[in-house]
Amino acid sequence: MKLKSVLVGVVVAGLCVSAAIAAPPPGKGKPAPSPGTVASSKPKPGKGKPPKTDDSCKPNVTVVLKGTVGSASAGSLVMDVTQSNRWGRAWAEAGSATLGVDEDTKVRRKGNKTLAAQLVHGDRVLVQARACKADLADGAMPALTAARIVAHPAKA
Repeated sequence: MKLKSVLVGVVVAGLCVSAAIAAPPPGKGKPAPSPGTVASSKPKPGKGKPPKTDDSCKPNVTVVLKGTVGSASAGSLVMDVTQSNRWGRAWAEAGSATLGVDEDTKVRRKGNKTLAAQLVHGDRVLVQARACKADLADGAMPALTAARIVAHPAKA
């Protein structure tokens, strides 16, 4: 009988010690809600500033478009879009895109560095461009300048 009571006392003491260790010390941890307030189940708003949509916006997403060249000149590229990533979905649904091309655009065709004007009608291309996330909201299609173009000759 004494053994059972000692054993029960050890188990109860062990539970009390584990609860005391698990609880944060006074003044630490989450503050208790004040009486009369109800805990909100709404998600907390995102941290940081809202996205910028003006000229001061720094491009923060990459738009990837895949398709064929419609026409290419020194300053622009018109392409038929067949696939895209999620940021280029609006151009894929429209089926075409007109992109600006400047001297900073890296163009590769058949393993060579070429000019965008040397792209041929029907070439298969993969185009990467940068844009502001806020400018792409609600399916908008802002003007894009290509950062990189990878081209391959059309299949025979």
